[in-house]
Amino acid sequence: MKQLSLRQRLTLMIMASLVVVWSAMAVFSYRESREEISELFDARLEQGARIILLLDLKRLQRLVSNEGASEVIEDHDGDIDRQGKALPFQVWDANGQLLLHNASAPHIPFRAGSGLDTIQAQDKTWRTLALWNQKHGFQVRVFEDAQQRSHLAGGIMRRMLAPLLLGLPGLALLIWLSIGRGLRPLQSLSAAISARSANKLDLITLHSVPKEVQVLIASLNGLLQRLSHSMDQERRFTADAAHELRTPLAAIKVQAEVALAAQDRQQQGQALHGIIEGINRTTRLSEQLLMLARLDHLAPESQQTIDLGELARQSAARYADSALNKEIDLSVNAADTFRMRGDPVLLEALIGNLIDNAIRYTPPQGSIEIGIQTVGERISLSVRDDGPGLSEQDKERVLHRFYRADDSGTSGSGLGLSIVERIAQVHRATITLETGLHGTGLGVSILFPNGNISH
Repeated sequence: MKQLSLRQRLTLMIMASLVVVWSAMAVFSYRESREEISELFDARLEQGARIILLLDLKRLQRLVSNEGASEVIEDHDGDIDRQGKALPFQVWDANGQLLLHNASAPHIPFRAGSGLDTIQAQDKTWRTLALWNQKHGFQVRVFEDAQQRSHLAGGIMRRMLAPLLLGLPGLALLIWLSIGRGLRPLQSLSAAISARSANKLDLITLHSVPKEVQVLIASLNGLLQRLSHSMDQERRFTADAAHELRTPLAAIKVQAEVALAAQDRQQQGQALHGIIEGINRTTRLSEQLLMLARLDHLAPESQQTIDLGELARQSAARYADSALNKEIDLSVNAADTFRMRGDPVLLEALIGNLIDNAIRYTPPQGSIEIGIQTVGERISLSVRDDGPGLSEQDKERVLHRFYRADDSGTSGSGLGLSIVERIAQVHRATITLETGLHGTGLGVSILFPNGNISH
């Protein structure tokens, strides 16, 4: 089915509304006109009946015999109908005997009483009025064809509706042109949007547009700004990822060449060991890159109630061997149950990255402490070590992707804390970098919003 344009839909809706309103007004006007015409004709009937009542039987006989309605009635009030003929009438005595009637009067039997009435006779509907002449003792009943009223009311309505019906096409054309002019800002906006591309995300600037379109332009400009920022992030991320992957791949290539050229097994074994380390580093970097790519397009929709303390203990257990290899004391201080809403996979990655980062930078025989506590109605997670720590300058930049402190002396991708920050953002948590254990080292604290805390 063909879809109508906005211009066509608006024109049809406006025209349909006008037709409905006009139709309702026509029906109302027709009824009002019929009532007014009926009152007017009833008054005419009464006037004609009262004029006839003023005549005696002789003059009424003369009126009947020669149909001299104009002559007789004009002598009183000039009451003649449009054809110059007298109203149809009958004259009855008190006993119900028909005394007189003119030729145009219908053959209707005597009806006692007086007043207005509507009767059927000779396949017509008649409006009739009966009045008594108390002085001469006879009844006068006048008649009028009721169809005359309907014809007159219909003629009035036709004359009223004819200009409206004739004007509909012109009105439709004016509405069509007016809507087209009103929609011009949308056409300009459509052209401006079509001119945008992935490489051209300039803000849209249109002048002299309605307020409704201004709101739409503001929303589109906000979207363009977010898209531009996202595209810039993607470009930087791609460039940084390519640069970071180039280094371990180059090292693997060098170690492979050394292994091929090695003359003894010891030298070859060292080269192969270097290849394995390079592959491990590349694998770790790839996993972190995939994690960041996933987090950039993730919303906290798959959350469930978890125990953050239990999750911290499980994460610490997985890194226990790495801590033992460096004789690092890794402990978890979370005696209570800390229930909160969150994504268990992401929170496990958050805690794991914090522990891995602390193990990398903490010297042998050092200490790492994972602490969880309540702060008001919020939950605080912290990972502290007694390593070399960070300078104030490094603290401002360490959350940036691929950033590593110059004097760290350790290998890494510079993505661990960036992943931690992004996962914290997904959970609407705040991250703070502080001093670590014993006044040295680094402490990373994450404050989660109101959770379902139970002790």
